[in-house]
Amino acid sequence: MIRFLRGFVYAGKGVIACILGERNMRFHLCAAFYVLLLMPFYGFSRGEKLAVFIVIGAVISAEAFNTAVEALTNLVSPEQNVLAGLAKDAAAGGVLVSAAAAAAVGVTLYFDRAVMGDILSYFGGHSLALTAFILSVIAWIGFICAPLKKKTGAHRETKNENNDH
Repeated sequence: MIRFLRGFVYAGKGVIACILGERNMRFHLCAAFYVLLLMPFYGFSRGEKLAVFIVIGAVISAEAFNTAVEALTNLVSPEQNVLAGLAKDAAAGGVLVSAAAAAAVGVTLYFDRAVMGDILSYFGGHSLALTAFILSVIAWIGFICAPLKKKTGAHRETKNENNDH
């Protein structure tokens, strides 16, 4: 059971490493934040909400897989190599496809002029909410643009007993 739970700790470390080390991951999290923040203004069905959650998960997952492919490729092929470049490009392409699908879902569900007008009216009539929104935009821009944590190469042991996932 402890080995099982330890897997969640390792997974959490991986997510945090992606957030700290990848600007695109930060951008995707920012987009997800605002998509979820604005969701209550829409009368989405359970299926529509599910679609939003699925595409958010797909983009975040694709970005994490891309980071893993890049790190592993850099480890096994530190010099320039056509196949290493192809692996990195294909992984980045997967993120692009996932993000494009998410954008299509977002435009389909969120582009409603009446609801957009309601959102503007709400924030126009609630100065505290507008201030919080503006501060969140500033905070996200700062977070996205903040220096990335360099990869140190420090990682957990990879013995079979610890690498059971």
